[in-house]
Amino acid sequence: MKKTGFFVVLFAVLALLSACTSAVNEESAEEVVDVAEDSAVLIIGEKSYSQSDLEAFGTMDVDYTGKDGETTTYTGVLISTLLEDAGLVDGESLVLLAADGFEGTAALADVLACADCIFAFDGDTFRSVMPDMGGKANVKELIEVGVE
Repeated sequence: MKKTGFFVVLFAVLALLSACTSAVNEESAEEVVDVAEDSAVLIIGEKSYSQSDLEAFGTMDVDYTGKDGETTTYTGVLISTLLEDAGLVDGESLVLLAADGFEGTAALADVLACADCIFAFDGDTFRSVMPDMGGKANVKELIEVGVE
């Protein structure tokens, strides 16, 4: 009889622990979904920005004509605004790093003076769109921005 009581108590404890674990896993799954909805991050200097962080600065549309002659309209945030927010206004060159390791550059003074240079939202990634700066300044899958 003592063994039966012991197993009943053990079973009850295990059932309780199992229920607690399921609740924790459900909460964790919800957190993962919330993070995944806004998971792309752009690092500018020492600061990290999600798409919603960038949208808070106000967005604008810019047309860009690629080397194939096709014009695409991109929506994003003015680069000069973000560089000022991140404190990156002194230097010679803006350095743009892509997820695949590609590194583009542009003259910092030109970018700060540019009225239609943006960090654009490109699906679930970012890209630099600088219509009059040449191909190396237009970086897709942009992950990090710095100044040299």
